[in-house]
Amino acid sequence: MSHNTTFLPQSSQTNNLLDPHIVELVLAVQPFVLGTAGLFGILGNVINILVFYKQGYSDSVNIILTALAISDTGAQVTLQVFYLIMNPWIMNSGLVVNPLETSTAAAIYPHYYFIRVCGFITAYAALERCVCVVSPLKVKRIFTNKTAIVTAIIFFAITMLRMFPVFYTVYLGRFDFNANGPTVYAKFRENVYTIFNITYYIYDLMAPYTTFFIILMSTGIITIKLKHQSRWRQSMSHVKKETHISSREKKTVIMLSTISIVFVICLIPSSTKLTVISFMPDLRLAGKNFSIALMCYCACFLFETVLSSVNIFIYLRMSQKYREQFFIIFSRKKII
Repeated sequence: MSHNTTFLPQSSQTNNLLDPHIVELVLAVQPFVLGTAGLFGILGNVINILVFYKQGYSDSVNIILTALAISDTGAQVTLQVFYLIMNPWIMNSGLVVNPLETSTAAAIYPHYYFIRVCGFITAYAALERCVCVVSPLKVKRIFTNKTAIVTAIIFFAITMLRMFPVFYTVYLGRFDFNANGPTVYAKFRENVYTIFNITYYIYDLMAPYTTFFIILMSTGIITIKLKHQSRWRQSMSHVKKETHISSREKKTVIMLSTISIVFVICLIPSSTKLTVISFMPDLRLAGKNFSIALMCYCACFLFETVLSSVNIFIYLRMSQKYREQFFIIFSRKKII
């Protein structure tokens, strides 16, 4: 049984503007570079979950950060699946037929499911800290532990609605274990874009920009309010202490604001790509400019790998409570 020496579509309708060998080289190197970074990201998020579990969930912040670590882990695991399927060595082996469709159904759409959940959770965390700064006496009544748990579950559940069209429009080919080796493939039904166009504008355009708006608005209000409180404290020493957030809360606010800004920066390339695709359908993975589209996705995956891997370093750098628990777990020494 012979196989194509390149993964690129052979249709005359496809404009392979990039040298197929260059694209294959990128896909061959990517699993070792981004794949390795992603594995460290998965390990880092597992550590995050363990640390927050050991700290306990008396604070709603730990609940939200645990949910964020779970979604980050899912985002990285699905990218590992993409790297595996789209590796030229795997594609040319005959193990996977239709690697583009298979990786889209098995990796890309599940990956962006977890990315959207990350966005909703990050926006919720930013909004909670904004209320903490603006009205510190009310935040504990509004954002309780129960509220955090229910909200996180709702985010995971509602975002799953995006996956139903994928499950409806894709079907797996038979597993053929013959003399030439096992083959697995996925195919999309003919009405795939009719259905996807509806969910595309809701989940891939509206959702990211809505979360960006909430994050940037909340972060802006936090910055202005903290500066105002600092000046007010200096000029009016008689102001009651209860009207300001504590130093510990302020550090938490700054840490979550940093996470929010990193989220926006790392997701701008992906959101820009999806916006451009809405005007230029040929840049879809199944479009005419396939090679360019695939390279754009790979570039976005670089930023998304950073997004899902960097939080452990932010926690270690900016949270003394996290740092103490981390070293208690791994060195049995408490760092003060």
